[in-house]
Amino acid sequence: MSKTPATPSATAALEAALRAQAEGWGMMAWMGATMADHVRRTGSEMAAFARDEARRNAEAMQRLAACRTPESLTDWQGDYLGETVAVCRDEAERLARMQAEVCDVTLNRMTGWRD
Repeated sequence: MSKTPATPSATAALEAALRAQAEGWGMMAWMGATMADHVRRTGSEMAAFARDEARRNAEAMQRLAACRTPESLTDWQGDYLGETVAVCRDEAERLARMQAEVCDVTLNRMTGWRD
């Protein structure tokens, strides 16, 4: 006589579906809060960068006005461009680290239940 495999009851299937749905809703709420916090922190970082850049540009204009020879002007231009590239590179690195951190935390949260 062959045995038929035991099938889970409809109640067990429904309970499993409800647990999965609850986890999904919880994950969605967590993701929303995480992304909102990331947008807030990124916005603050970019506002601070813009403020610092405006201050740096105002100082650069004062230095430009003080240039009296072509040599001092070319020296100023080289310094200003070098500083601008370095500041923008540092800011891009900072924003990339912030984004990578959010991605790592999200990946760990989304896959952590399997461990």
